[in-house]
Amino acid sequence: MAVRDDDNNVIYANFGTRKRVTSPEEAKVERVDHSGSVLNTAATRIASMFSRAAESGRLSRGRQYARDGHVVDLDIRNGAIHGKVAGSQNQPFEVLFYLPYRDAEDLGKVYDVMARTANSMRNVREGMFNEELFDLLFAETISDVRLSCSCPDPETYCKHVLAVADRLSARIDADPTVMFAMRGIEMHNLERAVIEAAQEASRDFLGTSKALSQEERNALFWDGREFSEVPRPKTAPALEDSDMDLLRKALRAVSTTNIDLLRGVSDIEDLYDYLTR
Repeated sequence: MAVRDDDNNVIYANFGTRKRVTSPEEAKVERVDHSGSVLNTAATRIASMFSRAAESGRLSRGRQYARDGHVVDLDIRNGAIHGKVAGSQNQPFEVLFYLPYRDAEDLGKVYDVMARTANSMRNVREGMFNEELFDLLFAETISDVRLSCSCPDPETYCKHVLAVADRLSARIDADPTVMFAMRGIEMHNLERAVIEAAQEASRDFLGTSKALSQEERNALFWDGREFSEVPRPKTAPALEDSDMDLLRKALRAVSTTNIDLLRGVSDIEDLYDYLTR
């Protein structure tokens, strides 16, 4: 155990002793750079879109702005992303991303793509979006996204736009369902729509749908589709789902004292642990 300092009574086993500083340099906090961290596929592609389009100096300053907390608001809306970035003026600069328009038919393609992809719901919750799905939800290219910022910089990819893009990527990495929120799609509605689309896909497979040609039906008959993975339920001790009050009630009839009762419960738990180890 660490030795106790003379000027206080705190044990510094886990924290270390207090350090007196005499200059601002000593008190400076080092920030951790997470720019090299691995993002999910959707977040990575968005970050890559902006980094390829932006000038390197502005890109670096935009990322630094994001890391320093200058993005004071990020609002995800249907078809748009609204951000506010604190800059050199009293009021934050307004940043807007307008996504390309998607009609009901386009959104129907989202459900169809997911219905025909094995494990699609699990994949998107883990941030795994294939190219077709990403293009429908966000954009095929960055030029399809209209960008604006209220700052005086005439460059489209100013540091404020890039700071918002950095935070958007981080938000999607933390919560991949944001990709659907950008199109006004709620997850419970998505699941229902995917199930309905999957039922239609199964009718295609059985040949009851007229949407497929005879050649496509033959291909489905012989090759089929990729199977979903077998569910992997979490294992949990049966004792956790048992009514321990009933167990104690049963043991009370053969126990002389409460100590015997508790010892009997403990022995049963030990036996169960040994048998299921």
